[in-house]
Amino acid sequence: MTNKKTLLEVRKESKKFKPAFKVKESNFVARIKVRWRFPGGRHSKVRQYHCGRPALPTPGYGSPREVRGLSRIGLKSVVVHNTAIFNSLDNKTDGIVIGSTVGNRKRLGLLKLAKEKGFTLLNVKNIDQAIDKISKKLEERKKIRTERSEVKTKKQKEKERKAEEKQRKEAEEKKKEDHDHGSSEEKETQERKEMEKLITKKQ
Repeated sequence: MTNKKTLLEVRKESKKFKPAFKVKESNFVARIKVRWRFPGGRHSKVRQYHCGRPALPTPGYGSPREVRGLSRIGLKSVVVHNTAIFNSLDNKTDGIVIGSTVGNRKRLGLLKLAKEKGFTLLNVKNIDQAIDKISKKLEERKKIRTERSEVKTKKQKEKERKAEEKQRKEAEEKKKEDHDHGSSEEKETQERKEMEKLITKKQ
C-alpha cells in the first residue's frame, strides 16, 4: 500500500512536467482542431525529433505501470448504470463513477446503495449533499405534477358542469316549446268547435 502511495506521488509530480500533446498546426491554423495526431509529413521537423520542436509522446512520459489507469486516490474507476454491478465490486479497490445517462430517480438509488456499502464515488464530492439535492428535485417535480393534475381535473369538472347546465337548459327550452305547441293546438281545437256550434245554430 505504501509503495502504491509513493507511485501515485511520483505520477503526480511527473504530470507537472508532461506537455500537452497536440497537432503543431492547431496553434497557427484556425481550421485545425486541438487534438493529437502523429506528424506524418515527409520533411516534418517534429517527426524527426529536431531540437526546439514540440515533444512527441514517448514511454518516458508514462505513469508507473502499477498505478496506470487508477484515480488520484489509487482506486480503479468503474462506470455504474445499475445496482446489479455492485455484487462484483470491492469497495477497497474499486471507485464508482455513476454514468451520465442515468436519470435522477435511478441515480438516487445508486447513491444510497453506494453509501450503504461504503463505496467511494469518484464523480461526486459529497454523497449526502447529492442525495438531498436529488430528493428535493424529485419532490418539486412531484408537487408540480400534482398541481397540474388538480388544475386539469378542475377544468374537466368545470367543463362537465357547463355541459350538464347546457343540456338542462336545452331540455327546459324543449319542454317549454312542447307546452306552447300543445296549448296552441288546444286553442285551435276549441276555436274550431265554437265555429262548428255557430254553423249548426245557423242551420
